[in-house]
Amino acid sequence: MTKSVHIGVSPSVRVENQIIDKKASKWESVLLYLVIFALLLPTAAQSLVGGLLGLSFLIPRSWRYIRWSEGVPESFIKLLKTLFIVWGLLLLASVLQSALAMDLGQMKPYLKLIGKQGVWGTIVIASMLFAQMKRRESFLNPRIFLLYTLILILYSVLQRYLGIDWVHGIHAKLGENRLAYGVYRVSGWMDHPLTFSFNLMLVSLTTFAHALWLQKRGELKSSRIWFAQTLLLLFLLLLTDSRFPIALTIFLMVAASAWDLPKLRKFLYGGLGFGLVAIIGIVFFVPHESLGRWGEFFDSNVALEQRFDRVIFWKINWQLFLQSPWLGTGLLSYDGRLLDTYLQAGYTSLERKYNAHNIYLQTLADGGLLLEMGLALLLAAVGRLAFVVNKKHHHRAIPLIFLATLGGGLVQNHLRDTEYLYALWICIGLSLSWLIVQGNENESRPGSQLQDLQP
Repeated sequence: MTKSVHIGVSPSVRVENQIIDKKASKWESVLLYLVIFALLLPTAAQSLVGGLLGLSFLIPRSWRYIRWSEGVPESFIKLLKTLFIVWGLLLLASVLQSALAMDLGQMKPYLKLIGKQGVWGTIVIASMLFAQMKRRESFLNPRIFLLYTLILILYSVLQRYLGIDWVHGIHAKLGENRLAYGVYRVSGWMDHPLTFSFNLMLVSLTTFAHALWLQKRGELKSSRIWFAQTLLLLFLLLLTDSRFPIALTIFLMVAASAWDLPKLRKFLYGGLGFGLVAIIGIVFFVPHESLGRWGEFFDSNVALEQRFDRVIFWKINWQLFLQSPWLGTGLLSYDGRLLDTYLQAGYTSLERKYNAHNIYLQTLADGGLLLEMGLALLLAAVGRLAFVVNKKHHHRAIPLIFLATLGGGLVQNHLRDTEYLYALWICIGLSLSWLIVQGNENESRPGSQLQDLQP
């Protein structure tokens, strides 16, 4: 415990039992809202607001005022310790690749990845924890978040039918590649529908878990607001027409509901069974073209590789891994080696010669077993945090985030995407902030969980 001096306070009084109240600034509150809103904004906005919030934590050295060895901060520190090993492996890979190529430029993409895979994200989480510890209630007012989501829905509906793309100019329109079956695939204010959908998956699972948690605690009014927020986010997710994130999100929500609401379990299982029967009936009796993008999966007249081109991507990236199993192609050399492998495999006429669209195969291909070990540790760090939070607090947000990240990695390189990683860290930080609120409510006397701040 840091030693400090208080005017008018007896030295016999323990510092941790004193009421400490450092008022939160309006600027900090604005930044916290912008950080949450940026979950569904482009990379530039995420970098700007995340950077400002992180700097507002670093410059005054606010970490000195947090009791890192207690409660929620302690769980965060355990996550951070494992991430240090991940960053060390990335740094080692960058040095080895630079030595092999005799080019220090090989280090650049690895250093960027270190930043994305937690260096700045954990600083922002720490700043969110610090900000929450100064407040008795959550720094995020759900009604404001609800209003923001409604505005985004209005824009996204217009985008779906008109193709507007105001991110790139007031008169800009989405490209024809985004038009499918008479409507545009929605990306909101982000650059791509898949990016938008995967971020929506994380945010909707987070709000849904919080609604369940509040309901179990008897806070029915607050839980209804968060359930409403979840429904709005799910509607946005459906507008993206991104099949896998939609299916995975709904599955995880049903599983979480069955776990937390035993009285409704038989109805949930019955509804799931009915849904599966309905899907089978639709597949066999409804023309595939009338199902839009969903019908493409079941059109047996089209080759599997055409219906699901990720099969090709996976095959090519597995071949790349076999060529260089220990260090992979290197992050900087990956694109050139990838194109060569497509051509050597005979896919000369294939229009989309993409990366793996599978984070596990992608890491094997461009980073080899060394970076695959780092990826495993990253997931293990989040998984351990999820286990601890689930066991101690019975809050399902981080467990759902973890399972969604595991599943999403099968079809997307999401743990290389700046936008997804931003959403991952922010959703974890938001979830931990809610647990701090619970701790504040359970304290015997009001006040924060901070160490003594300056008098």
